[in-house]
Amino acid sequence: MSTVRALSASEIFADIKAQPPLMREQAAKAYLGQEVDWALTFTNGSEEPIGRAWLMLRRNPRDLELIVGGVSLATYPSLRSLRPGEPVRVRGRIRKANPLYIELEITDLLLHQPVATRS
Repeated sequence: MSTVRALSASEIFADIKAQPPLMREQAAKAYLGQEVDWALTFTNGSEEPIGRAWLMLRRNPRDLELIVGGVSLATYPSLRSLRPGEPVRVRGRIRKANPLYIELEITDLLLHQPVATRS
């Protein structure tokens, strides 16, 4: 039995951008539901009125593309003290993708821990 390697965020962005503009949405749909486990960098966030935080993450600080998603502040209260540039390991499923961002349904978040996982 062969093992299917999960794609990195870089590979997903590159594949979508390689398509002709009017084919990018169709290409992005191929990634919906894919499970990911990526080491990222916290970039920014905002608190939503329902006790959730909306997170903006990057593969590295120089990237333009974002990985975004929401999590419960009750589950991850230390998010309030997270500073831009800090490492974050995120696990979840892709909800939406396009050439500028990947939106995740985040299932687990590890904060303040450098991780050597391809993203």
